[in-house]
Amino acid sequence: MRVPDFVLRQFYVAGSLANDADGFHLQARNGLGDGTIVGIGRIAVDGMSVAPEAVSARRGGDETVYRAADISRRSPVAFRRGDVVTFHVAGRPLAPGEHAFEVEIHELDLGTLMIAIRDTVG
Repeated sequence: MRVPDFVLRQFYVAGSLANDADGFHLQARNGLGDGTIVGIGRIAVDGMSVAPEAVSARRGGDETVYRAADISRRSPVAFRRGDVVTFHVAGRPLAPGEHAFEVEIHELDLGTLMIAIRDTVG
């Protein structure tokens, strides 16, 4: 299921895309409701696949680091409405300008969700 733009606007924190010394990060805010992620599928930046091992996430107020490669039905990640999550992608920082992101998330009750966003690195 592709997530409609009007729903996505409640999820992605616009303007949160920024470079780090070892890659880049962006944020999401769960304004929809509680859920459980049971897997991460394809991740792409500007059409290029990103290895799940390069992607990690941390929930605001929680020091636990969740690696995309480790999330599964046997090792799910629960999220609550209001959670703010920072996603980090290890590797090269992004060039200045607009970038496109695609993420396939497997949610326990909703199934596969396709999320596509665009944001700009200053």
